[in-house]
Amino acid sequence: MGKISSEKPASRLSSPFAAIWLTMVMLTALTALATLMIWQNYKAALDAAEARAVSSAQLVAAHIEWMMEASDQALRRIDATIGDDPVGSARNAVADIRAAVGDLPKGFQYSVYDETGRLRYSSVPEAVGIQVSDREYFQRLRSGEPIVISPQLEERLSGEQVFVIARAITRNGQFHGAASIAIPTRAMDEFWTLLELGPLSTVAVVRQDGWLIARHPQLPQTIDLSGTALFTRFLATSQGGFYHNASSPADGLSRIVGYRSVKHWPVIATTGIERSEALQSFWSSLRGGLMIGIPLMCLLVLGVFWIMRLLKADAKHRRALESAIERNAFLMREIHHRVKNNLQAVSALVRLQPLPKDLKDDMARRIAAMVAVHEQIYGADQFEQVEVAPYVERLVKEVAAGFLGHVEIETQIAPLRVGPDHAMPIGLIINEVVTNAFKHAFANKTDGRLAVRLSIDGTTAHLVVEDNGTGYDPGHSNGMGTRLIESFVAQLGGTLEFGDGPGTKVIISFPLV
Repeated sequence: MGKISSEKPASRLSSPFAAIWLTMVMLTALTALATLMIWQNYKAALDAAEARAVSSAQLVAAHIEWMMEASDQALRRIDATIGDDPVGSARNAVADIRAAVGDLPKGFQYSVYDETGRLRYSSVPEAVGIQVSDREYFQRLRSGEPIVISPQLEERLSGEQVFVIARAITRNGQFHGAASIAIPTRAMDEFWTLLELGPLSTVAVVRQDGWLIARHPQLPQTIDLSGTALFTRFLATSQGGFYHNASSPADGLSRIVGYRSVKHWPVIATTGIERSEALQSFWSSLRGGLMIGIPLMCLLVLGVFWIMRLLKADAKHRRALESAIERNAFLMREIHHRVKNNLQAVSALVRLQPLPKDLKDDMARRIAAMVAVHEQIYGADQFEQVEVAPYVERLVKEVAAGFLGHVEIETQIAPLRVGPDHAMPIGLIINEVVTNAFKHAFANKTDGRLAVRLSIDGTTAHLVVEDNGTGYDPGHSNGMGTRLIESFVAQLGGTLEFGDGPGTKVIISFPLV
């Protein structure tokens, strides 16, 4: 009694603890799944921002390349227009230069300087006379470089921030002056507007030595970026890509920076997407997800406890059903076993009757064919279907064992399962046909051959029993065996044919159910 009373409280406590344990496992799994989904969405937002930064940088690089090429072509035309005379001495030079340059984009200014750096011709007449010999780009041209791009600088007449593309004018290897086109750095504003990367995003062009050429938002003066990660790490391994900049040297903001070297020009185009703007959609969706997810988690906890109650009741019903199924299987095995025993008893009674031996043997073999079906059923615990191959092979062997003489037997049985209602006629047909072969076909033969083949063609099965015996004339036989075979074939809904040959070939075709 003490043992019984100690076990019952434990069983009462186990169910709540199991429910709590299952709830914790499910909540942990859901939390892990939610964390994984959040991380994947976060990573997807970053990947999208990185891809957008790279594609934007490529687009800016293409525009800058066009701008550089167009400016260089204009400078070459200015050089050709000036001719061999010293800069400033040609008549009608201003008109000729204006015609050579054509229509520059709004805000672009062309200028021509003599060898001393004094401005001789310009698209801004009041600027003539300005001295640029102290400018870095002019000094590099005078030192022998054919073309130079300046960093961002202040235009001396208007005070506007510009960058200059300048080409040396040389005659017979001697420096005669320079032609230049000044481009306002606000040209970056148009690129920035078209890209729509966000209010805190940037678009910039930088020289390969690290000096800033132009940027949006515009800076009051140029800065040296050669010490940034772009120049110390990334450009050394790739001409294009992206990186994460924790703090911009211009404004301290964290950005995802895309970069691309401009073809044929010593400049790099960059675009920067501010990190919080890149993740704005992620945080927005996360807040919306949490507003929905937290109440759902609470409902889930309640649902788990409700489901546990259902599972407990279901387990009880399942145990009762399994017990009923097991008992039913036991009863089915017992039924088939008893049917087999009864059939064997009938076979024994037949052998006790004062009947001719051949007749008793035939009846015993037919009963044995029926016994084999029931043994196959309860032996394999397959009450709805019978495996045909082992059943047929057993029947053929048992029939062959009842006759003297040597007969070579070949069986080729395709894998097939049929119901007991089909297995019994198939077995009885094989019993009759094989018995007839041993009785009549192999009389006085020492090299008998018997083949039993079962094949499947779509939804039809073909059973062929063939021997090399004395042959068989179906038109001159109407015995019990023939009538039984015809009856069993009709029961299967099939057809019976006899093939041509020196021996006997029985072909039975029946539909598969």
